[in-house]
Amino acid sequence: MPRTSTLAGITVLLAFLGWQRLEHTFLEERHQRQQAELEATRHELREMSRALGEQRAQLERLNREVARPRASAPELTLALTAGQPASSAGGEQAAPSAPPEKPAPPSEQEVVARLEEAVHGEPIDPQWSRQAEELARARLERTLTTSRLESVHCGATVCRLETSHPNQEALEQFREQVLMAPQPVLWNGAAYSSVQGDARAGTLVTVSYLAREGRPLPALEHP
Repeated sequence: MPRTSTLAGITVLLAFLGWQRLEHTFLEERHQRQQAELEATRHELREMSRALGEQRAQLERLNREVARPRASAPELTLALTAGQPASSAGGEQAAPSAPPEKPAPPSEQEVVARLEEAVHGEPIDPQWSRQAEELARARLERTLTTSRLESVHCGATVCRLETSHPNQEALEQFREQVLMAPQPVLWNGAAYSSVQGDARAGTLVTVSYLAREGRPLPALEHP
């Protein structure tokens, strides 16, 4: 009897160990599948961000082309239609005035110039400006990985942030982590950013302008 009980106990123990091993294998396989799905999702997000960046660059090129001065059309003479009375004998009816053309949107260079003038031309707010600069440095240095914060300057209502990126992938990561983050990394304010440099030369720099919460960025339209 004691030997039978011992064998039964060993059998139960082996069965329990086998079940534990199967459960561990199942959990490990599920974890690997979840990691693979997460990596695939990250890859899709990077691709979407890259496509958005290309579309934005194309839109900026189109804006610059629209902003170029257009050649004026030759003047047209409007003749009287048959049977339409003239205002006076031998006279011609005056041509209706054409509606004014809608002004072209400002180019990226004009937008950046206005924002630079605004951020450097406005006075410093002794209470807000320094706190905003310290907050930007602390949060961006904690958030950024491959990119780097080069400088930050805050006026009374607008902050100018300059970041550098070693390559295009780092720039896309910066856009995901900061510019397109679900929750604002700094504060909830109107923003505009401009990419400078050549990715092939490794000199990518992003200059971002962020308005104080509750304040708009300076007007970017033609007056």
